[in-house]
Amino acid sequence: MTSSALKRVSDAIRSSAFGGPLVVAIGAISYVAAVSQRSSLGVASLAAGERFHTSAEQLSLLAVLQLVVYAAMQIPVGLLLDKYGPRKLLAVGGVVMALGQFAVALAPDLGLAIIGRMLVGFGDAFTFISLIRLVNGWYSGRRASQLQQWLGNGGQVGQILSAVPFSFLLHASGWSSAFLVWASASGVIAVLVWILVVDERIVEPHQGLHVRERIRLLRINLRNPSTRMAFWTHFMTQSSTTVIVLLWGVPFLEKGEGISHGVVVTILSSYVVIGFAVGLVFGQICAHRPSWRRNAVTLTTSSMVLAWIALLAHPGAAPMWLVITWVLATAINGPASMVAMDYTRQFVPKSQLGSVNGFVNIGGFSATFTMMLLVGIALDAYYELIGRPLGQALYSLNGFRVSFVAVVLIISLGLWQYLRNERLSRIQGE
Repeated sequence: MTSSALKRVSDAIRSSAFGGPLVVAIGAISYVAAVSQRSSLGVASLAAGERFHTSAEQLSLLAVLQLVVYAAMQIPVGLLLDKYGPRKLLAVGGVVMALGQFAVALAPDLGLAIIGRMLVGFGDAFTFISLIRLVNGWYSGRRASQLQQWLGNGGQVGQILSAVPFSFLLHASGWSSAFLVWASASGVIAVLVWILVVDERIVEPHQGLHVRERIRLLRINLRNPSTRMAFWTHFMTQSSTTVIVLLWGVPFLEKGEGISHGVVVTILSSYVVIGFAVGLVFGQICAHRPSWRRNAVTLTTSSMVLAWIALLAHPGAAPMWLVITWVLATAINGPASMVAMDYTRQFVPKSQLGSVNGFVNIGGFSATFTMMLLVGIALDAYYELIGRPLGQALYSLNGFRVSFVAVVLIISLGLWQYLRNERLSRIQGE
């Protein structure tokens, strides 16, 4: 499609009463697809271990390096977002994810699969903060707060797409076919984004700022304790849920707890349903009761830490009621992480949201890949030192019980830093 034709489509969408819903819906579809590409390895983790004959640490590298690239790209992508707008970045991200999944589909060894997942992480990095910027380009105030919550949590439907249809394809058609289908879907959605997404209802002049000026403004924002508070909010709430869904949930629940594959798929899918339901509550809090955000976030995170401790301290396989309690406590922290973006929407000018949200988004994913890697290293160490001599499998319950201590410690670090910066933010505001 020529640039003049694209301009005519953009002008028509801007002038339409349905322009905002259409544009945001396409952006949301793009985000759902990105979450599905991101989480596809979670249901394929055991298959990946068998296909590439990996240890736990090597398997964790497939997910960890993907997230390292994702996190490393957040600030550069944020700066690009403030300059070029969400449409271009969403489209580019979709194409790169498609290339990455093609590489994973055809990978003959672990090395090429890792490169493919790194490309998925690179393309995924363009998506979420672009969606948030798109929402703020078309809506403001309470409406923007609610949409950020709804779309951020609704995007987790991508996990269901991975847990059910992708998992079915993987078992029915094999590794290559499943990943090729997912790669093709990402490419098609990128084309839709390019044609139908318009950055904002009214074009604003901030896009002409030089990159050095954008970096200067970012540094100013990073000195603000409110920005750091948002970072630690995302750090502590988003991470353990992502660790479960993206990599260690299936091995832990199937091999460690001895739960059947069908029930595990249901558990992973329930994270989306729980997250969306709780997200409606957080959307109302952010829009109508912002003073409640601190207590809500502190309560959900503290509950999650207690649930992890109870699960890991239970002797032997946990009863189903305890597993369900743990699932609920971790799942509600997915929507809680969106409070971080509501903090930035409140404290940061719209023209600088891309770079600041990029920094904040690093929080959850840096915690996630640190947890993933530490769990993988600890599993291998436990197996070599204790598990193998006792005749235990690599993915044993005792191995996971020791390894998941890292998750509890990292979440606790995030909670301490959140409360510290929240207090500084209140003092600064007085």
